[in-house]
Amino acid sequence: LEPEDQQSSIPLVPAETEDSIGRVVDMHPNTSSIFDGGKTFLTRFNSDPYSAHQQDNLYYLFASLDDWKITNFLLKSRLSMKLIDEFLLLWIVKQMTLSFRTAKDLRAQAELLPSGPRWKFEVVPTTHPTKQPVHLYYRDALECIESLFNHPFFVDKMDFTPFRLFTTAERVVRVYTEWMSSNSAWEMQSQIPAGGTLCGVILSLDKTNVTKISGGRVAHPLLISLANINMGV
Repeated sequence: LEPEDQQSSIPLVPAETEDSIGRVVDMHPNTSSIFDGGKTFLTRFNSDPYSAHQQDNLYYLFASLDDWKITNFLLKSRLSMKLIDEFLLLWIVKQMTLSFRTAKDLRAQAELLPSGPRWKFEVVPTTHPTKQPVHLYYRDALECIESLFNHPFFVDKMDFTPFRLFTTAERVVRVYTEWMSSNSAWEMQSQIPAGGTLCGVILSLDKTNVTKISGGRVAHPLLISLANINMGV
């Protein structure tokens, strides 16, 4: 990630520090900097068109905390739309003050919630005949990376500048931990503009059999993550 405004930058860390157990940390001289103007997760959340209603009801678009808990449970469950409708028809559920009464209503409300990168799809042309069109479902890779960088869960769990870690001040024994402690990250940081942030993108591909409501099809999901995120997370 390259800086846009050098004059408003503030270095993230000093050149030399110590970690929590007293080991010496030498930060790369081209340290990452903070730049004004970007939108934080909370800023984007508060820009939601329903944020004014959330001043009075924190759980709006939902009636209450209980309403949201039921919603959250159903959205995370693997229940089909039909089974969700059957659940909502239970007498005890009907006694609850829910803001939806059908699975279709539930999905419609969920679509109005603030979201991360949106799913997209397109039909992939093939050179040979297939029983069904080949669909590619994807999210924009840069939007995914931005979302990971911006996610509050990873606060204090990411490295933004390469570093060299030593057991003592004499710098005799070097320790390798996170990707940012590697020689390759150090060398890459030397080649990017001053104040820029090195972004290590991890891609992994796997084959998955999709058995439910799909006719036994096969998917090949491409997963994306950041090497900047600490391994212990």
